[in-house]
Amino acid sequence: MSSRQPDFFGLPIFLLTFCAINLTIEKPRIFRFMKRLLPRLLAVRLPHHGAKLLTASLLTACNPFAPGLDELPANQNQLLGNPVFVDGFFNRFRAAYQLRDSTLYGQLLTPRFRFTYRDFAANVDRSWNRDVDANATYRLFRAARSTNLQWTQYLPSTDTLTADTVAFVERSFLLTIEQRDDERFSGAGTARLILVRRTKMDPWRMRSWYDRSEF
Repeated sequence: MSSRQPDFFGLPIFLLTFCAINLTIEKPRIFRFMKRLLPRLLAVRLPHHGAKLLTASLLTACNPFAPGLDELPANQNQLLGNPVFVDGFFNRFRAAYQLRDSTLYGQLLTPRFRFTYRDFAANVDRSWNRDVDANATYRLFRAARSTNLQWTQYLPSTDTLTADTVAFVERSFLLTIEQRDDERFSGAGTARLILVRRTKMDPWRMRSWYDRSEF
């Protein structure tokens, strides 16, 4: 007389129950529970279709190492700033520097962006286009161990009320850069930006940046 086969149809129900437990108990307890459970499951000789079902269920329905619901990150606008608003644009700008993320920074520029800075030694303005600026920022972030950008007050020349699609903004800032060779640069300055967008529901992007900073 053959021995009774395990009840394979009960496994998916058990796995769903375990997924519910995953949301309510802490991960160390889950880990210890799985260590006791898996040897028993693996000792059961499953039919071919049963093994596939169990594998798929374990991989997709229940990951004890996945973050809990309260650990899931908020949306990008909440984390980094919402560039639909001028303040949110500057928060996103700061996040790009803090994270040293040149891709995030590049999303803030229009295709015709132009960066201009004051060369105090020569007493002239110098400028470059978007491609040069994106490459220079990428190399800056790669060479830095950390970058800390702090926006301070808006200057009186700021005008964000004239139109929904153009904003003239000037702000003071503090910037500290620590390179991987331990060399450190700190300075302060002002950034005069022209921000544009197609409609008032679109994010602001920089069309130009006139920089007056001293390092």
